[in-house]
Amino acid sequence: MVLRSSEVNHNLQYLNGMLTTHEAARHLDLSYWHFMHLVEAGRIPGVRVVDRWLFTPDDLNDYRRSKFGVLEDLARVALESSQIGLTEKQAIICQYLLANERPSEIARKLQQSRQAVHSQISLIREKVSRLQNAVLLSNELVGPPTTTSIKRVARGRKSSTLP
Repeated sequence: MVLRSSEVNHNLQYLNGMLTTHEAARHLDLSYWHFMHLVEAGRIPGVRVVDRWLFTPDDLNDYRRSKFGVLEDLARVALESSQIGLTEKQAIICQYLLANERPSEIARKLQQSRQAVHSQISLIREKVSRLQNAVLLSNELVGPPTTTSIKRVARGRKSSTLP
């Protein structure tokens, strides 16, 4: 295949700033082999150039967000709600999650096992869901009037106005 000089220039500009497989795996803090498994499974998009894969930082960050964004959202809700009652360790874990740290990185920083960190994340998830269920329940009890409750009020007024 022969490329014109304008096509080469455009393609080189596109390739500038892209990461190799080893750099991309380090960017996501994954082993090379696990990273390649995700690429071959189509979970991480990349560009194949001759015999090499190249990846944009934006695609890698999108993958990270799709994988760990739920944890970030969970941490944000947990830290914003004082009613949840996080322990000191759980609050620290939430702060790390908001700083885009993966659970394995958090475990290293806290000098804890990954299982211990995942257990704390499960407890945080349980506390947040309990609070959200309580809010939903209170909204149902105090929520906006439904058509059946309006009919009941109207019937009550009719019967009270009749002699």
